[in-house]
Amino acid sequence: MEDSLVYIAIDFGTAFTGYCFKFSESKQVRQPKWGEEYGLNTPKTPTCILFDEDENFLKFGYDAVMTYTRQTRRNEAKKLFLFDNFKMELFGKELHRDFMMTAKNGKKMRAMKVFSESLKFMKDHALDMIERHTAKVTYSASDATWVLTVPAIWSAAAKQFMREAATEAGLMAESEPERLIVALEPEAASVWCKQLPKEGFMEGDLTEAEIIEQVPETQYMVVDCGGGTIDITVHEVVEGGRLKELHRVSGNNMGGQTVDKNFKAFIREIFSEKVFDEFEENHPSELQRLMYDFSICKRYDGDVLVQCPYSLHQIASRVDDIEAYFSGDNDVDWGSGQILLSGAKLKALHEDSIRGIESLMKEILKNPTLNIRYIFLVGGFALSPYVNRFVKEKFGSKCQVLCPVDAQMAVVNGAVMFGMMPNVVESRISVFTYGIAVVHLFDESKHKGKSKYVSNDGVQFCDVCFHCLVKKNESIPFDEAEQYIFNPLEIDQSEMPFSFYCTEKETAEFVDEEGVMKIGSLAVSMPKISQGRNRSVVLEIKFGFTEMQATAIDVDSGETTSVKMDFMSR
Repeated sequence: MEDSLVYIAIDFGTAFTGYCFKFSESKQVRQPKWGEEYGLNTPKTPTCILFDEDENFLKFGYDAVMTYTRQTRRNEAKKLFLFDNFKMELFGKELHRDFMMTAKNGKKMRAMKVFSESLKFMKDHALDMIERHTAKVTYSASDATWVLTVPAIWSAAAKQFMREAATEAGLMAESEPERLIVALEPEAASVWCKQLPKEGFMEGDLTEAEIIEQVPETQYMVVDCGGGTIDITVHEVVEGGRLKELHRVSGNNMGGQTVDKNFKAFIREIFSEKVFDEFEENHPSELQRLMYDFSICKRYDGDVLVQCPYSLHQIASRVDDIEAYFSGDNDVDWGSGQILLSGAKLKALHEDSIRGIESLMKEILKNPTLNIRYIFLVGGFALSPYVNRFVKEKFGSKCQVLCPVDAQMAVVNGAVMFGMMPNVVESRISVFTYGIAVVHLFDESKHKGKSKYVSNDGVQFCDVCFHCLVKKNESIPFDEAEQYIFNPLEIDQSEMPFSFYCTEKETAEFVDEEGVMKIGSLAVSMPKISQGRNRSVVLEIKFGFTEMQATAIDVDSGETTSVKMDFMSR
């Protein structure tokens, strides 16, 4: 692959999405501003996409939110397909290419289309903006290296889903997969934070004048507080400013959206299920606006005012006097069309998320082998005063807690740098034990009751044996390949299929044991059959990068081919 002229990173977030870019000859990282036509000026735009009734793409981001919320007539809004906060649909599910997602109107659409159209919009927007920065020199997608960020706790299937969506969106051709780098969100943020000077952090956070990447053996934790996930990684600086992972990535789905869900449940409780259900059913665009207004309130400390939607006010007033809904709760009040939430209530709505963050951090900090000096708080949700204050109060005596000035842009800014130096993380800790299903000659003493495979010439094999490639908590260099040498079972076999497994256990003997899960498959081509079973192929799998990569080497010919690993069920 030729060197890229420009590096473009897309941070596809649960609540907001943004991108930035950097020309290979330049030091400056550039990013657009969003929402200016609506009197806003933000570094990201809502992760919200709108399709017409025939599933044709209409708008993305603020344009999608505003177009939808202006569809005040109920029937108009109900015809449209609106998806928001949909990234988390890929979390913890069995994924396949025809996986369907439900829009606000209750109708379903292929998730692959929703994701690929979103990425296509970001791609086109980025290339248009680059053209404006280069005196009308036109760049195509193939001139760029693209970096796409994903949560570190995502499965191999979810990463593959995003890669296929990016291919469908035209970020890169299927024949040039290396033009897309998948970056893990907390790692990208780590790459950004480690090179920041003192001025790059909130005032008073970093007392020493040192840049962290210039001090080898410095250990730090990155807590990426996003809309959907909390993602944590622990790194140590090694010579040359590179990094090594010290603890396997951990996380949960308790990001900022958890606060939004709690707020929505609270509003339903105040107005009664009957009133709120009627509002939600008949005025989806006004509910969208209410939730957007509340998401802005999460940045503030103390009491906040949220505009009550007109239709909710009308429906509620038909049932009871509007003041009566607020009479029994000291944490909420009504005033001239607005809902006043007390600071205590806003803090309570954060409680689930904060407990989720605390348990993850405590689990890591109790490891006696770690000597963590700094905690970096990044992501849009890190700007919540409740999250920020809690982490500083709870863990500030053990470690120095730092929040970059541009906390919500740390991931995407770091992703551009990661794209330019993808080997910046020298080694990673394996989250699971990984292996493949292999066959051994059937031995009644070892394999009694296990599945049998009988070859065409009558040889019996046990075909559920587990061959371990990498163990849980093992440190794996990014460029190290695990090898497995195999021979065909049949004399005329022209392809060798493998099933790929993982487990939380340290070891496993068979793939049908409890806790061993099939996560994917791959097939190695062996077209030359003249040698019968006397043919050897070396399967090499790299586990140390952000995505697993496999190659097969034919021992006789020395021929190397890359092998597509498929982690989606169909």
